[in-house]
Amino acid sequence: MLKAISFALSASALLAMPNAFAAEVAQGDVIQIQLNQVIPTQPSVGYDQVFYKLGRFEHDKKKLFDEICEANGQRGLESFDKQSSNAHDAATFECKEAVGERQKDMKTIVIAPNGDYYLTDGHHTFNVFWTMPEGGADFPVHVVVDKDYRNLDSMDSFWDAMIADGNTWLFDSEGKQILPTGLPESLGLDNFENDSYRSLMYFSRDVGWDKPKQPVPFLEFYWSKEVRQKVDLNEYDLDTKAGYTQAITDVSNFLLSLDTNNVGGSNKSAKEMGQFDSFQQKGLDKLLREEKGKVTYMINYKTAQN
Repeated sequence: MLKAISFALSASALLAMPNAFAAEVAQGDVIQIQLNQVIPTQPSVGYDQVFYKLGRFEHDKKKLFDEICEANGQRGLESFDKQSSNAHDAATFECKEAVGERQKDMKTIVIAPNGDYYLTDGHHTFNVFWTMPEGGADFPVHVVVDKDYRNLDSMDSFWDAMIADGNTWLFDSEGKQILPTGLPESLGLDNFENDSYRSLMYFSRDVGWDKPKQPVPFLEFYWSKEVRQKVDLNEYDLDTKAGYTQAITDVSNFLLSLDTNNVGGSNKSAKEMGQFDSFQQKGLDKLLREEKGKVTYMINYKTAQN
């Protein structure tokens, strides 16, 4: 019999149905939400990163449940049944730890003055959960309340604070600045622009860079601002493995050549943002593995959708 994976946290620390209990929620709490209850704070995602996960989940159900466990702060998957486990029902699979044990792995929200919940980390993961056949708008997941802005007197003040705190990314997929009114009103991939540069930052990870221990919010977008100035992705066929391989190679080499103390306006140096000392061929080879490489999963998924 599977161990109960419903958490052993107090009611004050872990709440369900957030909008119904908004007055009881406080900064630092772990709460359960449905995906349609959070509002995005960025206008775009890298579709290809989402496509990789969707493609992998089609062939690797263990990875699907492992990702759900990780998102809920439960370290990873302990056990599941290929036939009966249901992504919507936490009682049908077992994670390694209780909900919220590893908050550093969890996605974050903030509370606006009007009580709405804004997602500040996790747009790619949650769009995967929304889009996958086992997911949807009502898919349940736990998040950490990173900040409570209900002390502010207006939504204008809220957005001023969000910008000052680095909790929103107000640049579109072409790098042009937007207003908060230009943000999507809901998760769901169709509501987001596709930022190919953001995708390339994901796939160049472990080749030219890696995420530092204390990353700035929207780290990959800051990198992307630098890359789009020097690399024209329109010159690559990103629907083919060969084209994507060349794009990853060129982007990674550009990242390695970058010498700045202010990557994309982040006030961080290239080294502080995770720049490697040299090109990691092993990292690229792993991406391109014939059956289980990230690029392979992504290209195969995109091809099947066309």
